[in-house]
Amino acid sequence: MFMRGTDSSFPEMDLRSVRDALVLRWWIIPLVMLLCVGFLFVNESDLQTSPGHVQIVRVYEARDESAALAVAGIDPASIVPYPSFDNQLIVLQTPETRRRIADSINADTTVSVSRSKETFSLIDTNEGEGKKKFTFLSVGTLSYTFTCAEPTADECNIAIDAYVAEISRLRAQSIQQGFERAETIVNALTDSSQGEAQALAIGKKLVTGEMVLLSTTSENIGPTVDTVNASTYGFGLGVGALLGLLIVLQLSVSDKKIRTRRKLVAIVGEKLALGIIRPDARDSSSQHVAAGLIHQMSLHGATSVRLLSIGDNDNDSSVTALKQAVSGNSITVAALASVEHLTATELLPPPHSVVVLMADSNTSRSDELERVRAIAEHAGNSIVGVILVQH
Repeated sequence: MFMRGTDSSFPEMDLRSVRDALVLRWWIIPLVMLLCVGFLFVNESDLQTSPGHVQIVRVYEARDESAALAVAGIDPASIVPYPSFDNQLIVLQTPETRRRIADSINADTTVSVSRSKETFSLIDTNEGEGKKKFTFLSVGTLSYTFTCAEPTADECNIAIDAYVAEISRLRAQSIQQGFERAETIVNALTDSSQGEAQALAIGKKLVTGEMVLLSTTSENIGPTVDTVNASTYGFGLGVGALLGLLIVLQLSVSDKKIRTRRKLVAIVGEKLALGIIRPDARDSSSQHVAAGLIHQMSLHGATSVRLLSIGDNDNDSSVTALKQAVSGNSITVAALASVEHLTATELLPPPHSVVVLMADSNTSRSDELERVRAIAEHAGNSIVGVILVQH
């Protein structure tokens, strides 16, 4: 009867076992690494790969088309647009105007338009004799901001172009009306000069309502993923390597197959682990096993040994090698079928006989070995050792 090589109920593992596990199951680590990288890629790509909306913001500068009148001695502030620039924004946002723009571009795209606040400067002029003249002048240039948010940038660009054209048209009409009113007043005055009337007429023709683009910004609204960056791949590879290593170690700890002599010794102890037989005529392993077997048989006063296989493994070549190794020592070697095929009579031990169990490397399991050992011992057999067969 043999005992386990350790009293601990917990599985043990040394560095050599780790090495053996890595050699045997190395492919698990790259596989898990690949799966982790694939999972991260799919998980991040499952987000919106394109933005939910694109917000386009354009800023335009409005040209002061009455400023040139100062050359002709006409105060530019005398040109009052109608409707005013603030009221033009109200006209632009009316349902009728929006519907007309939507029909022109075949899309109901919303564009918000805002205008910068107008600032003034107070200038005092000394006219002599203690008199001063105060003048309010507009400072800075007005700007318009057009904002649009739609699923695609093209939709916004088309809509903003339409709104810019509309506000330019409204500005041109209002400024031209301001020129016309000023021209009418100048013509009605008997003391006005002909040059002022000509300047107003020319200025009116030059009004276009043109606005100059200052800046354009584009911003994606909503989560976006252009591609999975390198750091994600690195993280996936690192986590995959760690998980793969843990899986390999766990499988090694929970593996019940007898793969090495070290595992065999851990199960039956050093004394009963007779060694490894390799069915190769040039290999000396059978001689080493035979020496240990002969010694064990002499301790039990046995002259015959019965080889009992763990499972239905084909160990004929190993049995033949062992017979040749013990020949000349008056020892009879007989191979038995697996316990599943033995009758009660065949299980009973003949006189002066012992039993040696034969476990197949990478096939036989430790629980199978213990079950066969128990059956043989309950039948009254003396088990003197276990041989590990490597094919």
